[in-house]
Amino acid sequence: MKDLFEMCGECRHLSDAEVVYQITNSEKTSKEVEKMMLQSDNVTIEEICQTLTPARRAMAMAVIELYRRMLSRKADNKIIKCSEDIYNVMHRYLQSLDHEECWVIFLNQSSRIIRKQRVSVGGLASTQVDVRLILREALKVCATSLILVHNHPSGNVRPSADDDRLTMALQQASKILNIKMLDHVIYADCNNYSYADEGRL
Repeated sequence: MKDLFEMCGECRHLSDAEVVYQITNSEKTSKEVEKMMLQSDNVTIEEICQTLTPARRAMAMAVIELYRRMLSRKADNKIIKCSEDIYNVMHRYLQSLDHEECWVIFLNQSSRIIRKQRVSVGGLASTQVDVRLILREALKVCATSLILVHNHPSGNVRPSADDDRLTMALQQASKILNIKMLDHVIYADCNNYSYADEGRL
């Protein structure tokens, strides 16, 4: 069986338009995408998928999601030692989002990741998080510690008053259950803010 590198190698010699044609079987769509990519270096895979028919778009997005999950399997066994590790683990989930999402990383006694879970999806500037839901999931997976991560689509990683309140509430509630809150990281594509690094946890 061919590995992923060998499979991708069969397409690496193709032009952008030819790669898109392989996906769409449409010369018109392949030319549209090629034009998009020539006009801008910031074209996203989501924008390209929007040019596909619904069935092919669903298939393409499913393949992309499967590939991301396979890449993340190595990160799932990672031991978290610092905020940089947290940033690297969550980058593929939070990069380039235009809305806020809140995730929790649950860890075992060795600070190895048990599970990553999205607990809230919000709008452009906020998302509502239920501390009780986080703790319920922590107990389900027998986590001994947890890390809260959410993104700021604006790129400004300075914590808001709501971020501070959520951090304090989750830290205090976790302590009652003997679960340690290791960090709360605010993510932006090129930067991050760590409550632990700032001495606030």
